[in-house]
Amino acid sequence: MGHYVMVFLALIGLGHSIPDWLTTDITMTTELTKTERGTLRLTNGIIYREFTMMPDFGTLDFYSKEKQSSVLRALSPEAVITIGDHQYNISGLEGKIPRAYLNRTALASALTVNTNSFHYVTHRTMQPEAPYKYKPRRGAPKDLAWPPRGLRLDVMFRAPSSAPKEHQNVKVVVHFEMYDGIPLLAKWLSVYYGDHWANTDRATLEVSIDVIEQLAVNWQWSEQGYNWMDVQTDQPHNREVIWDTDPSQTEMPGSFEPRLICRYSHPSKLPLDQPLDSFRVHEMLHGSSSPERIGLAKRRRLRLLAPQTQENPIFFHMVDSNSLAVRKLIDQMEEVGFEMLIYSFKSGFDFESTNETYIENLAQDVAYANSKGIEVGGHDLLVWDKDKEGFPSKWVADTKSSYHGACMASGWYDHILEQYTSIMKRTGMTMIEADGPYPGYGCYSSNHSYHKGYQDSVYMQTKLQGQFFKVLHERGVYINQPDAYFFYGANKAVMGYKESQYALPRWQDLSVSRQGMFDDTFQFTPTIGWMIVPLVDYKTQAGADGMFEPLSENIKSYEWALAQYLGAGVAACYRGFRLYDTNETKVVVKKWVDFYKKYREILSSDIIHVRRPDMQSLDCFMHVNHRLSHRALAMVFNPTLHTQAMNLTLPLYYTGLNDKALIRREEGQLVEFLLNRDYKMEVEVELEPLEITWFVVEQSDSFCGNSLFVG
Repeated sequence: MGHYVMVFLALIGLGHSIPDWLTTDITMTTELTKTERGTLRLTNGIIYREFTMMPDFGTLDFYSKEKQSSVLRALSPEAVITIGDHQYNISGLEGKIPRAYLNRTALASALTVNTNSFHYVTHRTMQPEAPYKYKPRRGAPKDLAWPPRGLRLDVMFRAPSSAPKEHQNVKVVVHFEMYDGIPLLAKWLSVYYGDHWANTDRATLEVSIDVIEQLAVNWQWSEQGYNWMDVQTDQPHNREVIWDTDPSQTEMPGSFEPRLICRYSHPSKLPLDQPLDSFRVHEMLHGSSSPERIGLAKRRRLRLLAPQTQENPIFFHMVDSNSLAVRKLIDQMEEVGFEMLIYSFKSGFDFESTNETYIENLAQDVAYANSKGIEVGGHDLLVWDKDKEGFPSKWVADTKSSYHGACMASGWYDHILEQYTSIMKRTGMTMIEADGPYPGYGCYSSNHSYHKGYQDSVYMQTKLQGQFFKVLHERGVYINQPDAYFFYGANKAVMGYKESQYALPRWQDLSVSRQGMFDDTFQFTPTIGWMIVPLVDYKTQAGADGMFEPLSENIKSYEWALAQYLGAGVAACYRGFRLYDTNETKVVVKKWVDFYKKYREILSSDIIHVRRPDMQSLDCFMHVNHRLSHRALAMVFNPTLHTQAMNLTLPLYYTGLNDKALIRREEGQLVEFLLNRDYKMEVEVELEPLEITWFVVEQSDSFCGNSLFVG
């Protein structure tokens, strides 16, 4: 029996029915309840995390109702910090029992307290707070919830009485945030000082946040096991998610059990002259080992916690900033429906210009684009590799390595933020392609504005780069950048390509790129990444075979580029100086842009991977969304030079359809299919050489047309 039926049966369990949160909107809200044993349970009906408050606060259980299984096999501190030379566990709860499995009967009488740890004081609940302001635009769903719905539990800890006097007023808050309708928990740490301290006392203390999360897990949840728990952080740099072997294994000979540790990759000693927040750890408990299901869960998490990544304007990378060329392109963009113009690298565009004449001319071109409903932005090198001739040495990062660039915790932060906001306000630009954001290096300088030396430089640069993107995001700016700053307001990054593939001949480029998208969309939503269509040569000196100009002479491959990227819902950087060169080319571009805009909601939805491209036969991916009237849209490609025919199996479990569905080829007649027992249908497909088609699936309610059964 198929994978989808097995998923359903697993969710039914032993008579305990749980709706599948990937195909059903779960109505239960997250709540904090008190159990009969007197413990606290943070639960959303799919997972729960259970805590004891006696003899100290600590996690007793982390449980998946989908798997009817506990993550934990032993107790661990909630976090670890160091103040000065003293390291402290956050929570002194310990269980003096073997650590190979959690004997809950023995645990009840074996709980003890490490008196040298930080101890529980109190807790409170509150609604999740948005890390940045956001209103949906540029094609993002209008009905998304922001901040995400759920419940946050804040637990305060105080220093032990045995701690030095200057440590006594340090407070630690451990934050747990669980979200409605998804098996997801976020955890992070805040460290701050008592209100009655003098500023001079605060500044003399140095704090290191050593561990944000530590879990002794059962094997099946670990990376070494079935990988049922996926753990990520909200930072692209200076973080580690480590699966190692529990150092306490000697307490149970013969047991080699896994442990999860989430910590900074660059340990930082930070002055406690202001509150310190750690990065956030996102912990997802999966209900299956299926790569498709795990991928869908990861993508749901991304949509929930970084909703702006669902914006997906159709943009063009312009290689010529001359006003006449720009306005000619703008006219073409309006004709075919493109939505955003980006001045590409080496186009002559200068985001950092202070020349009044240049800014005035730029503003006029932007106004012209805006009058036609087109947004404008441009490329700039932000931090990485910035220390070239003419760049002020006072802002260069002293890395003492081969890494080069600006220090984001220097005066460069203030300067470049002011420059960007100023030129955007004066010109009306609403987009930035911030190439080379802070990549994670340290800085040994002792005279920069926002860090004291090497020890705190990575923490502060990471914090300020994130803050930089938040400021721009809250001004309505659309942000392309190559790193994963999604949880700070960035919209898009590279989908995962290698730049060398754009030196390949056009058809090889398209084939390799479609394979790459197929693979990358297991992890990423279609709207989160961009690809490249090198209308003109792209960094690679590939020559005529590697670019799509002249467009009319390469119209077939150009149409394939439009179809495979717009059909995948993946933004491509069409990099050149025009969109069409003949009326025939214009018709092709408009055809696929109109297709994308008609089906934008479903094309922006997650992808089910039907047949991976191997260039030997048909390949197919399919968008699904159980919330839409168009439940699925399957794109089918024949990349060969021969006619290809097959019965194509479409897995429809994640459409939310149960027994029957309506399907049509392109804009043809709807036909009703009865789904077989594993929620699949077979469709007869025959495609001519280099032909592309698509199928749309809808819900079948009161259908009066033709019916078929395909089992």
